[in-house]
Amino acid sequence: MAINADQIAAELAKTLGAYTTEIAEEVKKAADETAAQLLSDIRSAAPKRKGKYRRAMAVKTTRDGPYERKKLWYVKAPYYRLQHLLERGHALRNGGRSKAYPHIEKNEAKAKKAFTERVERIIKNGGK
Repeated sequence: MAINADQIAAELAKTLGAYTTEIAEEVKKAADETAAQLLSDIRSAAPKRKGKYRRAMAVKTTRDGPYERKKLWYVKAPYYRLQHLLERGHALRNGGRSKAYPHIEKNEAKAKKAFTERVERIIKNGGK
């Protein structure tokens, strides 16, 4: 039984296509899980006064295609104005500076590392 080159190429393309789709779906799941964990971590580390700033935090999907998914963490209006003031501190009206509450940067770095590790694990395990 002879197999020609066209059949081999078609079978190889089909197999690689299935593998790529499987990897892409798992990476999308990892993006969703990492974004949810990031939101949870930042909310728990954020300063709590009345809790409105924490409740205004959210994650949304900005791009969702067959091979990609982009998530965006943000603070809803009107509380987005507090984000950089709380993270870095700010000048006070009567002089001096307010205390900084770093809660975004450290959790962002942690999420990047976790996502990278998840994607590496997915690729090493062949999408499983």
